[in-house]
Amino acid sequence: MIKAEIISIGSELTSGRNLDTNSAWLSRELAEHGIEVGWHTTIADDRAANRDCFALATQRAGLVISTGGLGPTLDDLTREVLAELAGVSLEYHEPSWQHIEGIFKNRGRQIPERNRVQAMFPQGSEVLFNARGTAPGIWMRVGSAIVAALPGPPREMVGMFKDEVAPRLATSGLARGVLVQRRIHTFGEGESAIEAKIPDLTRRDHVPEVGITASDATITLRIFGKGPDRAAALAQIAPIEEVIRERLGNLIYAADDEELEQATADVLERSHLTLAIAEGVTGGQVGAMLDRAHWQRRSFLGGIIAHGQPGEVLAGLPETTRMAHGSRSSAAAIAMAHGVRLLMGADLGLATTGIARAEEAGPGQEPGQVWIALAWDGGEAVFEHHWFASPGEVRSRTAKKAINQLRLHLLEHLT
Repeated sequence: MIKAEIISIGSELTSGRNLDTNSAWLSRELAEHGIEVGWHTTIADDRAANRDCFALATQRAGLVISTGGLGPTLDDLTREVLAELAGVSLEYHEPSWQHIEGIFKNRGRQIPERNRVQAMFPQGSEVLFNARGTAPGIWMRVGSAIVAALPGPPREMVGMFKDEVAPRLATSGLARGVLVQRRIHTFGEGESAIEAKIPDLTRRDHVPEVGITASDATITLRIFGKGPDRAAALAQIAPIEEVIRERLGNLIYAADDEELEQATADVLERSHLTLAIAEGVTGGQVGAMLDRAHWQRRSFLGGIIAHGQPGEVLAGLPETTRMAHGSRSSAAAIAMAHGVRLLMGADLGLATTGIARAEEAGPGQEPGQVWIALAWDGGEAVFEHHWFASPGEVRSRTAKKAINQLRLHLLEHLT
């Protein structure tokens, strides 16, 4: 199986001003075509750096896909660098120029003469038509490697890959078989604790390969299935996924693109219960996550951002509880969970409170301490956790934990 290299070009990427999303998307797409990506490289708009990067990539990879560097400005260097490496000159392509002229005409704008450079291509290369912009792409051979140069804007890049590159991969013999990735998402235990439950699956020589990654307290297991077609790759994945689900149980909340909030919303709707929330430390993040979920019925009634005394009082925190325990305590979380449930007439009340920053800590308290409470008619539960993280991470992780505790409570009462 050949390996590919993805090159992302642009000083806006190397400076950190923009985030490179193209490489991740291309890696997933290439896997679907049975092409493994061995390298991601990001380079600035510098001629020497571009030349060195493409020279190395075309020596070690069978397929090189670049994004960016195809615009009309002086720092767009891809076409010139590829021509130099191949030892050919640039030649004019009239149909591409006519397409570019048409785009400017349709927009009611005068075309700068500088844009003519976008109709110049290394001699012997193929033009990749851009149906969504003014920058055509390039398909050519440099040494023993195939190079596909695509535009940088994601919408144009995605469209050109699907319209122009994918068919060429199929006919060139580069695409052999399929590599499918299945992602299993968990929440509630750390990376090492999760891996300790499946050590036989994550060993380096396991087939199919199982990887593990952590992101903001979410632990994701990635199963990579290979086969002559998608069905065969999925068949290789299926028994491993079954083992993972048996061992991890309700630590797993979803797979692939489904988010924690959607998984929880689905369980809440199956329970035919309604929810109201009161947020202290999370400052609205629980509500924002739940609002992103797709709801079939009005199960999530709304919430209160209980930052400061007015919001806490509205959420149902009695002054006696505040005086005795403080507004950042398990007692306060329980009181607000009950209070917001009654205020909004919901079946369940969910509340968060805690300490994100050092200046919020009272005597005997530390940053990262949080409390999550869940209340229902005749019952309540409170969960304390201590995050060793930045204030932003404390808030986001507490929001996830609150939603996950709701999910686990609902699953327990549905079974």
